[in-house]
Amino acid sequence: MLVPQRIKKIANVAEKQIGSHVTDAKKFMFTVGRRTVTSITTTSNKAQTSTETKTILHPSNEGSLMANTLLWAHLIPPMPVIVSTMYRHYAKGPPAKSWSLTTDITIAVIRDFLNRSSKITVEDIQRISSSKKLPIPSSIKRRKFTVPNEYRKRAGALIAKLFTKKDEERIGWNWEKDRENAPPIKGEWLQQKGNPLDPSKESTVLYLHGGAYYLGCYGMYRQFLCRIIKLTKCRTCAIDYRLAPQHPFPAALEDALATYLYMIDPPKDNDIHPIDPKKIVISGDSAGGGLTFALLIAIRDSGLPAPAGAMTLSPWLDLTHSLPSITSNIMTDYLPPTGFKHAPSPALDYAQLPAREENLEMLEQAKAEAEATTDLNGNLKEPSRDCETYLRRSSIGPFGECVPVPSINGDDIYRIQFYAANEALKVPTVSPVFDRGHLRGLPPMLVQCGTAERLRDESIYATLLATDMSPNADEKTAALGKPTHVTLEMYTDQPHVFQLFFSNKSVSRAVKNLSAFVHEVTNSPAPFKDKNNSRTKYVSNEILTVKNISPSGKTTDIKEDMLQKFTKEEWEEWEKRLVRPSIKHRMDEVTSAYDHILKEHEPHAH
Repeated sequence: MLVPQRIKKIANVAEKQIGSHVTDAKKFMFTVGRRTVTSITTTSNKAQTSTETKTILHPSNEGSLMANTLLWAHLIPPMPVIVSTMYRHYAKGPPAKSWSLTTDITIAVIRDFLNRSSKITVEDIQRISSSKKLPIPSSIKRRKFTVPNEYRKRAGALIAKLFTKKDEERIGWNWEKDRENAPPIKGEWLQQKGNPLDPSKESTVLYLHGGAYYLGCYGMYRQFLCRIIKLTKCRTCAIDYRLAPQHPFPAALEDALATYLYMIDPPKDNDIHPIDPKKIVISGDSAGGGLTFALLIAIRDSGLPAPAGAMTLSPWLDLTHSLPSITSNIMTDYLPPTGFKHAPSPALDYAQLPAREENLEMLEQAKAEAEATTDLNGNLKEPSRDCETYLRRSSIGPFGECVPVPSINGDDIYRIQFYAANEALKVPTVSPVFDRGHLRGLPPMLVQCGTAERLRDESIYATLLATDMSPNADEKTAALGKPTHVTLEMYTDQPHVFQLFFSNKSVSRAVKNLSAFVHEVTNSPAPFKDKNNSRTKYVSNEILTVKNISPSGKTTDIKEDMLQKFTKEEWEEWEKRLVRPSIKHRMDEVTSAYDHILKEHEPHAH
């Protein structure tokens, strides 16, 4: 079989990654905790590579370039993944009609990588995702910065006012204490060299990276952000916010809001000019897209000056996994069917998080009850309900295994998200689709998603909710608040956050549209050229705009068609799915759907 050059490159990644560091080496091992790891033997001519497994009895906590390189190599997919994908692509066709072989293989590789990463710890995968920072083009200048911790305190004070007492109970940890020992908020400014614009007139993009709230760093987005800088002459500000599970909700939101406050009201004793909010666009992908929505909600409800606009790429808006595309698009996306999982490690022991004062009192009560196990009549006492509430914080058993956590509705189910406890998943700034303000009164937004991705329906639901254009819109829904202007762009056959993984006409169109949005909503004086004169106008009187972008890059207005086909019955069904109290029911539904799909795709015996 002839193997295309691109596939040969994929197959040779492991050799290239390892070769520059271990040429003429015999055997190497890397530390991933007290577990089985892979050592690699390499010859000087790179002709042979073999693997064997060993167990490290005395693991080291030290990381190194060698360790990270070998850990990456351990996660590179074996050749059978590529070969089987090639066979299936030509024998049965791709999962999505327009996918090229390259797209099909890329998604298979990403899916396999995520599956393999489930066998290592959160700490390991975090180290991998933060160690790979992309280079900065020579035409771009960079300036690093650190947000003073005082801004975290200001942001935290505003966020605390947004939570009800019930919200705080559901969040379940002393998040305000976490900032005392947390690493500082670090980030970088990127700007084109020789930019002639006055800083006060420049458009600025505050970018919040994705990664399911527990992975990633701003350095991975440099090439993507530089494309927007090149088209718009804007500046970008990207940060590394605190990651779960070591720093769960609302740590990331506090860091995002702190950075926004730092931008619009910098320290007086610093040579930094404040940025006019009307020149700022907040943006993010996946979890960063959900964080963008959450930040907008916090800005709105705190009465802060709103930014000029916001743009999100495949935003993660519903952490309860309630809407239909979560199951219907399993085979056309690379996201893990039943969520992200990793080997047991200290990071997953949520009981180590700073406890709320109320919980500390419950712990003292639990200790007292344990010491006095009988009442005056000599009967055993039952622990109080408050004591049981505190014990729900435990997540790791005595043998390093996850244990079921009772939810507030009586379900026994593992915690399904690193970012927030099951009972907190419907807090509006965790899952913005549950916003008590119905996503109204927000600045103009551009929402991009792929029709083949599992989070597609979240973008559709949030768009119709925010614009008050749902099938059941009436006087009552109109009274919920001023509609938000939203442009929804749906890219045919594209998976989750396709803008960052591929190089095709859909990606090119998406990046140009993002750049045009920044240029228009900030009223930038910089020139902006786009050969496609039919591109969407983002500043208009239209509350809702819906566009479909074909694989060839052709743009079609589908607003009326979508509103006509989206029935009131379907909308009500979506809302019923969202209000279901049981997290376990949702996860059982996803598991059942995935099992059914696997059975359908099993080769039939002859």
